[in-house]
Amino acid sequence: MTIALIALAVAAGVLIAVTTISARRSKRAIRRFQILDDVAALATAHTSSTETLEAITEVLVPEFADFCMIDALSEDGVRRMAVRAGGERGAEVGGRLAERTPSIPSYMAEAGGERRLEPRFFERMSDADLERLAHDAEDLEFLRSMGIRSAITVALTARGRLTGTLTLGVAWSGRSYRHGDLRFARVLAGRVALALDNVGLFSDLERSERARAEIAETLQRGLLPPPLPSIPGWATAALYRPAGAENEVGGDFYDAFQVEGGWLIVIGDVTGRGARAASITAQARYTLRTAAGLTGDPLIALDTLNRALLARGDGALCTVAALALREDPAEPVRIAVAGHPPPLLVDGDRVSEAAGPGPVLGAFGGAEWAIEHARVASGQQLVVVTDGVTEASGPQGRFGEERLRETLAGAAHPAHTVQRLEGALGSFAEGRLDDDAAVLALSPDHSKDSVKTPASTEEFATLPMPIAAPPAPAVGAGG
Repeated sequence: MTIALIALAVAAGVLIAVTTISARRSKRAIRRFQILDDVAALATAHTSSTETLEAITEVLVPEFADFCMIDALSEDGVRRMAVRAGGERGAEVGGRLAERTPSIPSYMAEAGGERRLEPRFFERMSDADLERLAHDAEDLEFLRSMGIRSAITVALTARGRLTGTLTLGVAWSGRSYRHGDLRFARVLAGRVALALDNVGLFSDLERSERARAEIAETLQRGLLPPPLPSIPGWATAALYRPAGAENEVGGDFYDAFQVEGGWLIVIGDVTGRGARAASITAQARYTLRTAAGLTGDPLIALDTLNRALLARGDGALCTVAALALREDPAEPVRIAVAGHPPPLLVDGDRVSEAAGPGPVLGAFGGAEWAIEHARVASGQQLVVVTDGVTEASGPQGRFGEERLRETLAGAAHPAHTVQRLEGALGSFAEGRLDDDAAVLALSPDHSKDSVKTPASTEEFATLPMPIAAPPAPAVGAGG
């Protein structure tokens, strides 16, 4: 009996410890999501570059760093654009760092190769590290006086080009960076780079009508959904058709990326058109990627995006259907729907909803979503579309849900499904769409190697072509 009580006490202690650790991690994750949300909001604030840089440093210090620096790379060399340091010596240290000659790690600045994009990480800053970083003896004494414990320098890239670096450090707070912090810094760098790039874009937008068109075109091409990656165990295909001209950017999107334990496929639609819709689309895609990538949980991803949209305060709304896959297709697909047309399960001539509805994102604080499980057997498919498909108009009215199901019935393979739906939609709408349209289809692939179809990723890419384009389809497929 005594042994049983001891075992029970030990188990209770372990449970308390695990719960405490889990709570701390959850709290830290929430704080970091808030940092990313705050930086992302700066991307649409329409402020000057100086104000944006200062605001970014305010977000990062002291929440994630004791000091930070943002350096820009140009044809004239490296310029220190922003500095912030916290603590009692913040003003003194910040001033010295602002005067210090900026530098970018040589391997980052060198053209070509992926190595230049790898962060410089000092998990435990040694005196030897300080000697390598110092410009001279006086600079070395200053660096030593800071008591730096850890530091990270990450590259800032925009449209495939290195534009600068973000340096983060901890010292007097007693904190140290670990590899989890390094992963977060890399995600953070993407948000910072996007915010700075958008400042330039919106600045150009205000200068002239010609700049407006160029910006919208850049946003359109930058936000085009990529071809789907090859997902082990699954055959996939996708279609994207923008309705407007290049200066009328729409809000449909889809994405597929690896998460802990498998893959997450998302498809969504944001309200409105133009640059505002593009900014919401970019925020939605990156928020979903970041939240799901850090947690592997589609519900946390939806909740994070919901909070981010509410924080904008401009009535931005977004619908999303998220499908979490294991690489073993025998495992059920986990589905979460937020205001989006629910995924359809195609089983021969029978087409049925695979999940129920959920609240739209950006409408309600404290909204909740549920995970539903759908088993997709061999010969079955999951198909999910944006409302640009069902609401497409033609001489006969709206394309509608019934016509969608009739088109999907009997489809044999995702690539064929997408091609069949594309043809039916083009004929019905006579080549003209009132709204963007996107389609995702997936089915189990039990073969050893991925099935190669005429619409494989290697042969076709998703392009912004009018729906009445020549026969060669613009289908992104994987598997």
